[in-house]
Amino acid sequence: MSPAASPARGAAWPGSQWNDAPADPAASSRLAAALGLRPCVARILAARGFSDPDAAAGFLSPRLSACLMPDRLPGIAKAASIVGEHVGRGDRVVVFGDFDADGMTASTILRTALAAIGAHATIFIPDRLREGYGFTEAALDRCLSENPGVKLIVTVDCGISHAPACDKAVAAGVEVVVTDHHEVGLNVPQSASVLVNPCLPDTPEPLRHLCGAGVAFKLAHELVRRYLPEEDGRRVMRPLTAIAAVGTVGDLVPLVGENRIIASRGIDILNDAPPSELVGLRALRDAAGVRGAVDSGALAFALVPRINAAGRVGDPRVAVDLLGARDMSSAIPLARRLGAFNAQRREEEARALQTAEEDVRAELSRGPRASIILYNEDWHPGVIGLVASRLSGRNRRPSIVFTADDEEGLVRGSARCPEIPGLDLMQLLEKCADLLVSFGGHRAAAGLTLPAGSLPAFRERFEAVCAAAEEGLDMRTESRIEAWLEPGEASPALEAELARIGPFGTLNPAPLLGMRGLTLRDAPAKFGKTTVNWNLHFAETPVPAVVFGRPSLPFGAGDRVDIVFHFVQDSYNGLQFLVRDMRPA
Repeated sequence: MSPAASPARGAAWPGSQWNDAPADPAASSRLAAALGLRPCVARILAARGFSDPDAAAGFLSPRLSACLMPDRLPGIAKAASIVGEHVGRGDRVVVFGDFDADGMTASTILRTALAAIGAHATIFIPDRLREGYGFTEAALDRCLSENPGVKLIVTVDCGISHAPACDKAVAAGVEVVVTDHHEVGLNVPQSASVLVNPCLPDTPEPLRHLCGAGVAFKLAHELVRRYLPEEDGRRVMRPLTAIAAVGTVGDLVPLVGENRIIASRGIDILNDAPPSELVGLRALRDAAGVRGAVDSGALAFALVPRINAAGRVGDPRVAVDLLGARDMSSAIPLARRLGAFNAQRREEEARALQTAEEDVRAELSRGPRASIILYNEDWHPGVIGLVASRLSGRNRRPSIVFTADDEEGLVRGSARCPEIPGLDLMQLLEKCADLLVSFGGHRAAAGLTLPAGSLPAFRERFEAVCAAAEEGLDMRTESRIEAWLEPGEASPALEAELARIGPFGTLNPAPLLGMRGLTLRDAPAKFGKTTVNWNLHFAETPVPAVVFGRPSLPFGAGDRVDIVFHFVQDSYNGLQFLVRDMRPA
């Protein structure tokens, strides 16, 4: 199927390719017998590449002790030595972060560790509208103005592609340590004293997917390991693990290797925290209405959006202050302000998305496209990434949403790419680099700026580049079914066993399960404030089901269907099937 002929996501039932994930039957049997697992759980592990029971047991019970020592990340040892020298001299240190959840959690982690070893450290977060993303010269100027006498800047979650600002800081007598996790391009800051980035060569495989908070966590661990007694270091690092989990889940990095360990143990620590620990996150959880234990879903869909909202449409200092709060009396008002920012973010996003979808429909009416590029000077810069993500997911195409830049004559864009093997957003943008002022990011998400006058030429080039890259690819969503269940197998006990495979996220998704020949007991019923969410009940199982985001559901009472689904735990209704796709049985 050529890209142009691929159906839009959700255009029909089924709306995806249904493929069984391959799994070695012998490995499944071996894992089930050795670990006492249900056959379907053992099959899922085998489908994810496990054959050795000891390796699978370690995966199911992640421990921080399994993490590599921090100095295994190249550059960490030198970075810690440089920091230690400045702290020893009593120098002022600035942690230069970013305005998303990853950058703000990374900043909090490193500032906390620096304070623990006696440093005079402050956090600086750029202004999204006036200074743009990352370690820019405009942001550096304000940083130096607000922090006179600073001798060391440590960047977190940024800096690897911002050589001019680094050169300017060094020329002003400020030493720079760059810690980042974004892909390494051509504009590497050679004047930095050390670069710490898991994308650099010689990084061990378990560390290659660390986010900015994960890299900061490693540096924090090395600092307390060197400069604090062991027990004091453990006491400092325990809450920082939970903060690192927020950044790791929030930045959508693969939840494999050490990322999964940090996320798993950090979530456990957050749920078990005494009243004196993690006050800000607990206040945020309460303000977000999260009931019961926090899991990766609660982080991703309830807590992280509120933290991000501060950087998108509000004041990032509010999120930073909340993450560092020491008591509920100060944390609760900050958490409420983040809630207000998030409500504003939703309004801005909804307005932009409505206009964007109208523009997309008009464009696609003129013929199929390999990419989607939209520009609207009235869209808020803080929501264009969210709109691009929605468009990319719904239309299964690389999508870029532009708005006016604060610098006259430029436009800024956020780009998103669907999760399709063979598509890499950074590779696509590199083929248009001569038209761009700057760009950077990951395989699936990036930011870019270019002269407003170059937008037509960029649109034409990017479309051609995407068309060539998509040739021969199947752009439809894949439903990769890891196990088929009989109706009687669905139970809270099975869901609890499957939960051990989590936390779930990129490259470690919630297991997608299948069930055949279910009979709809009643007609699907809409629920909620929208008209696109449905409740389903099946005659063969007492577990109810929900379907989200479908304008129509062409099935009625008595129809027999096959479904693919995830288990979910609803705080009100208990165990449910979250149905991803359906077809007539």
